[in-house]
Amino acid sequence: MDQLIQAAHAHAASDDPLDLLDAVLTVTRDLSGRTDAAVDQVVRRVRDAGYSWTVIGERLGVSRQAARQRYAERVEQTPPTVGLIRGRDLDSALTAALEAAQAEGLAEAGTEHLLYGLLIDGVAAATLEQLGATRDKVREVSRRLFDYPATPASSARVVFSAEAQAALAAAEQLATERTPTCAPVVTTTPQLLAVIATNPGSRGRRVLNDLGIDVADIKRLLPCYINVPRTAFGRRSRRGRSGKKQPDRCSFCGHARSETRRLVAGPDVWICADCVARCGEILAHPTADARQP
Repeated sequence: MDQLIQAAHAHAASDDPLDLLDAVLTVTRDLSGRTDAAVDQVVRRVRDAGYSWTVIGERLGVSRQAARQRYAERVEQTPPTVGLIRGRDLDSALTAALEAAQAEGLAEAGTEHLLYGLLIDGVAAATLEQLGATRDKVREVSRRLFDYPATPASSARVVFSAEAQAALAAAEQLATERTPTCAPVVTTTPQLLAVIATNPGSRGRRVLNDLGIDVADIKRLLPCYINVPRTAFGRRSRRGRSGKKQPDRCSFCGHARSETRRLVAGPDVWICADCVARCGEILAHPTADARQP
């Protein structure tokens, strides 16, 4: 307090109390601006390290929404994905990826570590397991394909590599394109898996290739998350250009009704038997992580 008043005296035009008040306000505004800039810089580093707005909000003593609304536009480096929500399964995957890289003595977590994290929980984990992938197999192949250091790196916090950050940004963009315009955009593990699998040059894709996992099989198991174009209600239009009524389609995977594909009607939506079965698989494997996205 005394130092602040002394600084104000140094800036005051005279000894008049009103001039001192003006000087105090000027000094405090300057300090406040520097404080905000310092917090912005550190929040940017935390986001670059892969931490969610939920974690940042907890440290700041505010909600996830408040933290994102206050800092997102000032610190995010990928404007198209600012303000998006990461699902609980994706948060768990990112944490596991960073921990896996740290266990290998690496300073950065790559897309192969993201692939390892995707096997922790959620739809991506169920999809990869169905295709024969396991965390042990991903770890073994990664060690064989990539040149990991013989000695551990420093104890500094692990961050995501440029390739991994680009994959996350692409996953958020994919989630944006596949989410109804009237709904909040939530990025989950299926979008990240789709991005990694469809990037021929990524380290994660190289691991999948070595495991003999066909990208077409991944796409086939994730139609509800990556094949539905964004519309006002998150489904394909039921009318063509001619205005004639088109066959009813599943609002999730987009497949049309047929003799072998039955649809169940909801409030202005449809769902097919395959998507119902997929929902059952997801609900049958609840996560042990009780944190909210």
